[in-house]
Amino acid sequence: MIKMNIPKLNNHNISIRKALVLIQIFFSSLSSQARLITSLVFGISVFITLSAFLIISNIQSNIDRQVLQLNYNLKAAQVLSQISGQALIMNYKTAWHRKERLNALIKNFLKEHPEICYIIFTDNAGNILAKSQLAHLYWAPTNNLQKILPPRHVPFIEMSYTKGGKTLTIAEPIQFQSNFLGWAWLGIPDSGFTIVGSKKELMVFLLEIFLLVWVLSIIGAIINSLIITQPLRKLEKSAKAISEGRFGFQLPLKGFLGKELSQLVKAFNRMSKRLKQYEESNLAILGSERNKFESVIMSIADAVIVLDKENIIQIINPRAKSLLNKSGDELIGRNIISIWGKEINKDLFDHISNLTNPNDGGVIEYTNFELVNENKNLKIVISPLYDSNNEKLGTVMIIQDRTKEAEIELIKQEFISNVSHELRTPITSIKCYIDTLCSHDDQIDIKTKNEFLQIINEEADRLSNLVNDVLELSKLESTSAKLQLTLQEIYPSIEFSLKSIAVLASKKSIWLVKDIEDNLPSVYINQENLERILINLLSNAIKYTPGNGMVKLVVQKDKDNVLFQVIDNGIGILEEHIPLIFERFYRIENKVHTIKGTGLGLTIVKKSIEQHGSKLSVRSKLGEGSIFEFALPIPTQESSTEITNLENKPSLAKSA
Repeated sequence: MIKMNIPKLNNHNISIRKALVLIQIFFSSLSSQARLITSLVFGISVFITLSAFLIISNIQSNIDRQVLQLNYNLKAAQVLSQISGQALIMNYKTAWHRKERLNALIKNFLKEHPEICYIIFTDNAGNILAKSQLAHLYWAPTNNLQKILPPRHVPFIEMSYTKGGKTLTIAEPIQFQSNFLGWAWLGIPDSGFTIVGSKKELMVFLLEIFLLVWVLSIIGAIINSLIITQPLRKLEKSAKAISEGRFGFQLPLKGFLGKELSQLVKAFNRMSKRLKQYEESNLAILGSERNKFESVIMSIADAVIVLDKENIIQIINPRAKSLLNKSGDELIGRNIISIWGKEINKDLFDHISNLTNPNDGGVIEYTNFELVNENKNLKIVISPLYDSNNEKLGTVMIIQDRTKEAEIELIKQEFISNVSHELRTPITSIKCYIDTLCSHDDQIDIKTKNEFLQIINEEADRLSNLVNDVLELSKLESTSAKLQLTLQEIYPSIEFSLKSIAVLASKKSIWLVKDIEDNLPSVYINQENLERILINLLSNAIKYTPGNGMVKLVVQKDKDNVLFQVIDNGIGILEEHIPLIFERFYRIENKVHTIKGTGLGLTIVKKSIEQHGSKLSVRSKLGEGSIFEFALPIPTQESSTEITNLENKPSLAKSA
């Protein structure tokens, strides 16, 4: 059986694989933004590592080169010391010859080694034996070159700053066959080498570092702008749009947003969308409430004007437009203190100001005042509007047209005055005659007494008629007391009316004519009231018709109505008086003072006819007579079933 050798993985390889798997799992769990940042950081790390490796390698090569250069200089110093040792052991005639020999040696050595800036030879006591020409420029250990102290250690290497610049000084002992003869001093100028090389190489190195930092900063700025700053600016712009009320603003999911920023943008878009929905819902609710509010205002019978804080008109209902005789476009957007005259606007401004800033510091719920404008009596009620925080939102003005109420009040006053006047005249007359009879009864004859009593009786009748007319008018104008109408024939009322005024017509020799159609249908009437109507119209016609005149009563069917006409050929009525004759106590005789009366008869007639569902009309011409007429509607077929069978129906034939 052949055995196969399967290589086994050692623990080190398994640990590496586990580490790689963990790194892969960790990297996959990161968001795209985090992976991008990690990749960029990794790339930058690799780039910096390679750059550092190259820089360190360059530094090391520069150090090696400078070390080699130093070794070369040291060897050059050793060679010079050996050569100078041989020159010093030779016998010269004079010291001058030895010096010349050393100078020649210096000159030749400098030619072979131009990098050396100076050479000095001294004996073992430090006395200078020979030196190069520029030695005084590069020598720094002492202030002069008369005598140089021997160095304390070998080899002597020292860097110093001289007049000629930075100089490296090397000292080597001069020996020959174990005999110490002196010192050889060499000066090598600074070649500009640093840890990174020469000065030029140092500048290049620093420029590379500067550019590297700038490139990394730009890359970081771009990454920051793409990944963080730009999305945050978009978020800031969107938040500003939301704060300005532009709900529903959506951020695009573009660019390197990453998982976290993408979730933030999605959450922001959802929030903006919800705010838009809330806004639309609130606007719908507010719109509905505003519509309800405006509907209520529009349906109010009084004029309503809604103002803002600056007293600018915001809402106005149709009644206010009609009352002010202006359109909505002419009013909305204008200041309320500009729609009336100067005096009215001043009063209005004072009331609004007092409402806003009360003198006593308290809170005024409303204020009101009255004004007269274009013959209209107006009452203005002003009330402030406050929100839940008691901050003023505006003002509501309600304008009530009290013209009719003022007219009614005036009519009431005139009515009371007229009634008082009408009552005072007969009462005064009655009291005057009674006082005369009581005080002078024995001095008055029977005939005079009878005349006084007759006048008292007439005035009492006049007083009674006035009271009855006032009571009747009050009853007719009462909203709770309506005439009870029943379906019946009209002939009995006509017959009674004609009989009642026959004596009056006879006294004035008035020809009373009746034109009554036969078989007239039954209508809804109040018999007593209809009799009063006919008696009043006929008696008025007789009063205002001269003697031997004619008064005619016509009753006939006219389409769906029974038409009543009272016609006379009397004095007639001026056209300007016709609209006024139905008013209380208005009597044409008040202008001429010829015929007495209460002035309530036609008013009662008009009210009574209106209670019967009809209207009284007048046609008249001065000097030719008048026609008073009204029509009572004939009941329909459905209502005719309620007519009772009346027996012995009177029949009035036409007569002339």
